[in-house]
Amino acid sequence: MRGALLAILTLFGFWSKPAPTPPGDVRFEGNTSYPAPQLLAILRNRYYLTLGPDFGPTDIDDAAFYLRTFYFTRGYRDADVHATYTPGPPPGALFLITEGDRVHIGTVTFLGDSVLPPDQLHEIFNAAVRQATLLPFGRMRYVETAVEAGRAAVVNALVQKGCLDATATLTTAPGPRDHLVNLTLTLDQGLQYFVRDVTFTGAPPDPAALRTVLAAYLDHPFQRSQETLMRNRLLDWLRNHGHLQADVRSAFTLDPATGRVLGTFDIQPGRIYTLGRIRVEGLGHTRDRAVRKRVALTPGTTYDASRVDEAARRLWFSGAFAEAEIQREPQPDGTVDLLVKVTEAPAKRLQFGLGYSQWEQVYGEIHYVDRNLLGTLNRFTIDAGISQKSYGIATALTDPWLLGTDLEGTAALSLARRELPAYRAVQAAATLSLTRRYNADTLTGYQVQYGYSLVTDAVIFGDDQDIPDPNYTVGSIAFGQTWDTRNNLLSPMQGLYLNYNVQLANPALLGTLSFLRLTSQATYYLPLRPITPERPFVPFLIFNHRAGLLLPYGNTDNLPVQERFFLGGPNTVRSYQLDGLGPRDPDADPLGGLGFLLWNAEIQWPVFNNIYLAAFADAGNLWSEASLIQPLDLQVGVGPGLRIYTPLGAIRVDYGYNLNRQTGDPIGAWQVGFGFTF
Repeated sequence: MRGALLAILTLFGFWSKPAPTPPGDVRFEGNTSYPAPQLLAILRNRYYLTLGPDFGPTDIDDAAFYLRTFYFTRGYRDADVHATYTPGPPPGALFLITEGDRVHIGTVTFLGDSVLPPDQLHEIFNAAVRQATLLPFGRMRYVETAVEAGRAAVVNALVQKGCLDATATLTTAPGPRDHLVNLTLTLDQGLQYFVRDVTFTGAPPDPAALRTVLAAYLDHPFQRSQETLMRNRLLDWLRNHGHLQADVRSAFTLDPATGRVLGTFDIQPGRIYTLGRIRVEGLGHTRDRAVRKRVALTPGTTYDASRVDEAARRLWFSGAFAEAEIQREPQPDGTVDLLVKVTEAPAKRLQFGLGYSQWEQVYGEIHYVDRNLLGTLNRFTIDAGISQKSYGIATALTDPWLLGTDLEGTAALSLARRELPAYRAVQAAATLSLTRRYNADTLTGYQVQYGYSLVTDAVIFGDDQDIPDPNYTVGSIAFGQTWDTRNNLLSPMQGLYLNYNVQLANPALLGTLSFLRLTSQATYYLPLRPITPERPFVPFLIFNHRAGLLLPYGNTDNLPVQERFFLGGPNTVRSYQLDGLGPRDPDADPLGGLGFLLWNAEIQWPVFNNIYLAAFADAGNLWSEASLIQPLDLQVGVGPGLRIYTPLGAIRVDYGYNLNRQTGDPIGAWQVGFGFTF
């Protein structure tokens, strides 16, 4: 994946800042662990204090307090800072620092009964301490506030398991070596409470359905927040079934002898409403009909709060509106009028990108998008790129709500001249596709596509006597499905990605070739620590598997090189250069293959904020014929890597070393890329 110029600027750019105001006479004494310039920088930048030429006694007192806090957070629990102010001009300040010894945490022991196993208790405690000290790895420093945060996290974890009266007492003792403190947490979890039953009073419209709504809470540990959650879930069900003005009240009884929790819900559903008039306000460039089509609600149908909320989200995610909301207006006749209020946003955007890759060398990109073409809420894009190897342009028109359904329809055209290690050719293509996403936040769903491509001016670099005419046409239909639970589509660190695709080409589809292409991919991201807003960068493992098979049939005996599979490069087997693994001619030009297998394993570990070190192992091979596939005959490459995560994706540098080189294979290869590897 290529990176845009914004990613480069994000990583390497410099933001201009005004020059710092020269301080007065500021001196430090007693500091042995941190030099004076670093302490002064901490006061200026970390704590946003200005020690300019006119600072006063209050500024100095604040600075001493923050310096003392800084030492505490670094494990110097006996640190002290005294400040002396001298009037100017220029004013002066002397900070007398008593650092003491830096103290680390030794052993952490848990005593008492717990529904959580010891390893989980340690994990919860350590995560809280590391988060509080901003130290993701290495020895944990002893900081009283951080240790207290760890104790509170353990108690909260027990409460989440239904131990509502849980307590944890923390005691400290000197460790076996100097500057170590051993910790003991004595737990008293108390009685564990469970939700055992619920009853309904008032006028519940369907008690059996309401009980099903709450089934996920029954016979599970009780938490204080569950009463509100269960009540809200009942309200959602009622409002999704026409009860716009439903009211639910609740009362819970806790038995301190048995831990049994009983919930009682008083249901006042009110009347059933239907949808009335739908009005739209705030339109300028956008057509009224386009908004109504995207809302997709029909007057006279039963009111469903979730469908109304989903309609508002569809308007918002179109990208054409800065604000989009749907107001409900109940009427005396039992209908609900909807007022769709929108504020249009600039829909057109033009972006430029500039970068460098090993094969393409210097390249530039232009991306244009109109998210509200002619006021229809349809999306129109133009992408153009040029490099020292290739150039091309592609355009697409997309209707994200085709015919008022959740199908996304796209018509696309492209023209490109591509040069790769195996061939050079000009390709013109047209596609029509239908996509359905089951989850608006991810790529989970399926796609059906018809494609036509015309390949001309082709030059094949390899010497393969069986290569057919390098100029040809392909008409094909394809079907693919995707399951995607990754936490981030640009820089995933958690989740599962599964995909398969089947492509069938045949002269009846207006081409000259006949073949069946099967591809699949499975990628699993396993974080080794919980990902939280406070700690977004954690160590994680990646396991990836890809496979492909090409089967020519009918009038096609041998496929053109341009349609074959290739391996080697920054996203496959990294110990080979781009397309360098697999069948080659006597001049070492790649010929491609009809079948491949690929396995990858990688660990990434953060060393400083968004900078990661990586280690990987790649195994794969490419075969000229499907009948020659040997699943255990794989080329293996291993090596280290570097990752720098930016808002637009990861910048990657890898070196792969070949463990089982064959004749003509390289010792290894450097790889530079942008975006996630697999």
